[in-house]
Amino acid sequence: MKSMTGFGRSTQLVDGLQCTIEIKSVNARFLDITIRNPKQLNCVEHIMRSRIQQYLQRGKVDVFVTLDDYSEREKEFTINRVLKEQIQHILVNEGFYHTESQVPLESVMAISSDWIQGKEADVDEAVLTSLVVTTIDEALESLVSMRTHEGLHLQGDLLNRLSQMEDIVQYIDEHKLVAVENYKLYIENKLVDILAAHTVSINEDRVLQEVALLADKTDITEEIVRFRSHVVQLKNTLMKEGPIGRKLDFIIQEMNREVNTMGSKAVDIALTDRVVQLKCELEKIREQVQNIE
Repeated sequence: MKSMTGFGRSTQLVDGLQCTIEIKSVNARFLDITIRNPKQLNCVEHIMRSRIQQYLQRGKVDVFVTLDDYSEREKEFTINRVLKEQIQHILVNEGFYHTESQVPLESVMAISSDWIQGKEADVDEAVLTSLVVTTIDEALESLVSMRTHEGLHLQGDLLNRLSQMEDIVQYIDEHKLVAVENYKLYIENKLVDILAAHTVSINEDRVLQEVALLADKTDITEEIVRFRSHVVQLKNTLMKEGPIGRKLDFIIQEMNREVNTMGSKAVDIALTDRVVQLKCELEKIREQVQNIE
């Protein structure tokens, strides 16, 4: 299992072209990819997205790409003659020179260098693709390694919390019958006192029948059985490879439903206290599961 939180980085240099890719990810419901790269890499952005989708299934993923050219590649120069002549004309009008032909290039450059621009020769798209794929694969492997390490840490924490919850449920299971019997005795005494206070004749069998029905509603055996079954499901799922976050989230919802039912049925203060502990541990597990892919 993997966490959705991680960071990966890689730098590759090929033929004077250096590509650096940094990838960070946090938890998200789906796979949400944002790529920030130079314009010259727009042609390979779809390839980067495809590579990310092969490595990751969930998470908000931010990708930062830089490309530096350290080669001695030839440049193509273009001259904006209109802008150059405008600068010469301004210098003549301001009285620095008598004619435009007298204006030296140094003076034109001092005003603005925008009239002459250099553009590096285009890099072959196949070279860019190969460079980017190599770089992003290494960055993704680093990211996945960190997510896997974090996932193992989360797995250990969750298994420990599940063990604590099993101990709590064991206590509840061992004391549930005593709680039911105590509640049954409490109801029986109450009914007898009420009926006696109103001088109503008492049908003892009828009273015992009603008491049994009321007490039965406080029995939480079925909820305990289902809760333990969900714990087993959760443990088995934690041991699986691949994305498991959504399944874990569903199981936790079912566990929470059983705990809520236990809380509504529990009539003993000790059991109620244990149910509250279960809820607290379950909430901590739910928060951790939000970070699992």
